[in-house]
Amino acid sequence: MSGIRRILVVSNNPDVLQAVGRAAQPKGYLLFQADDHDELRLRLQDLKPELVVLDATHPACQEVALLSPLLAYAHAEISGESLRAQVLVVGSSKDVHRRVLAAAISVDAMVDLPLDPLEMAIEVRTLVRVRMMAAKSLRDRDLLNQLFELSTFTDGYDSPDAVLASLAGRLAQWMQMPHVVVTLGTANHPRIAAGHHLPGNAGGRGRALVERRHHELVGLGEELCIDEADGVLAGEDPSGLPYVGLPLKGQQGEVLGALHAWGADQLPDDTYLRVLRAAAARIGAEIQLGDSHRRLEEMVEARTADLTALLERLRAVNNQLVEASRETIMRLARAAEFRDGDTGEHVDRMSSYAQIIARQMGMGSEEQALIKLAAPMHDIGKIGIPDSILLKKGKLTTEEYAVMKAHPTIGARILAGSGSKLLQMAEKIAATHHEKWDGTGYPNGLAGNEIPLAGRVVALADVFDALTSPRVYKDAWSIDEAVTYIHGLAGLHFDPRVIQAFDQCLDRLLAVRATHMGHDAQPAAALDAARSEVQ
Repeated sequence: MSGIRRILVVSNNPDVLQAVGRAAQPKGYLLFQADDHDELRLRLQDLKPELVVLDATHPACQEVALLSPLLAYAHAEISGESLRAQVLVVGSSKDVHRRVLAAAISVDAMVDLPLDPLEMAIEVRTLVRVRMMAAKSLRDRDLLNQLFELSTFTDGYDSPDAVLASLAGRLAQWMQMPHVVVTLGTANHPRIAAGHHLPGNAGGRGRALVERRHHELVGLGEELCIDEADGVLAGEDPSGLPYVGLPLKGQQGEVLGALHAWGADQLPDDTYLRVLRAAAARIGAEIQLGDSHRRLEEMVEARTADLTALLERLRAVNNQLVEASRETIMRLARAAEFRDGDTGEHVDRMSSYAQIIARQMGMGSEEQALIKLAAPMHDIGKIGIPDSILLKKGKLTTEEYAVMKAHPTIGARILAGSGSKLLQMAEKIAATHHEKWDGTGYPNGLAGNEIPLAGRVVALADVFDALTSPRVYKDAWSIDEAVTYIHGLAGLHFDPRVIQAFDQCLDRLLAVRATHMGHDAQPAAALDAARSEVQ
């Protein structure tokens, strides 16, 4: 049921049930009902719904002390993180039980009685979509981490087989596949080069399994996925199911061997398969690199120059793989920008600006590279902002602006807890890019050097691009106007040292801007509108 959205309703009011049903039916959401605490607990444990609708008039909802801990059963684990269900409370605004309920639990939205069907439909669909996007963000974060780790995998091992064994172990741990094996050689002469088997999963290691699959994969050169049901019907040994295999190919398309993974509860989903394919490409590169090393050892005296050139060519191929993984990271990071209508050019420009300013301030080459990759994820927390606020045409109310100001905290939570240097940098930037030097920013009112340097740099780069880029409600500011405005905020919004570095590298920033935007930017025509954008 992983692809089906589920809504659980605690109500016996026909109007509530009918309104939720009308909202859910066109979207294909499944609707469930619970009448008491025992049934609610079982439903939450079994379904892990995206949305829980609570009717404040229902007896089960009025026993708040019993209800509140039950909602913890709705938490679903996604990519190692606990993600709670969205909660919608229905009731009269004058009902004391609704106020008590809202104060006791984490409520995402409330709808007044008597019900407005349109309002109910909007709230239900918005909350389900918010929960879906939050889950997608966690999966994408995990994917980003794995792709980055694969792209920066070091080669400090004694032998190529040791590299393959380490890669196999990493895949087995992350994908929770009990068995991951790498086989090399022709279709009829396989060799097990590396394998990893999780503790407590001794079964299904048989050589016959991988030899048979190796023959199929190398012979056909295509992926092979067998789920448990199909495999059992075809007479497969259940200990080797579900199974997924990928051919390992060289740069010219030649099949070098096969990557086998099997024994989990189910086949990997598309996200895991993407990482598995990236791993297969990396393993192919490592195999070719290892072959090159062996040839160097055999022919070093006779053909040192030729073999050195070949080694350099293979290393260049490996660098292309690293760059391809980084491009994947960049494209996935643009998801939050696209959600509120940005074309994606903004994140390209401002991340380049941030890298140039970081270099001018003397940050190390690794930090410069990380800030360029991490900066596009500064607004990823907007995924958690309802469409009704994020896409609103016109000025936000005070309450709406308070919700919008939560996006740095949401973004930091999405990115938190990673061992990856890239995502650690991205977490700092997401959390602090709206903080101000004088302490008047948000979400935490940090001041001065309390704000991480990466956050200070990205804040200025983001504002500079916002000022000098055209929007639907304003023309682009001229460079002189933007620079003057930024100087006026020295010591207030921006770190004076960051502004000094900005001035020293302005010619390089403008060169980047010219590359992305051409030379047709017009002078500003709506300064007040632009100022509101960079608050």
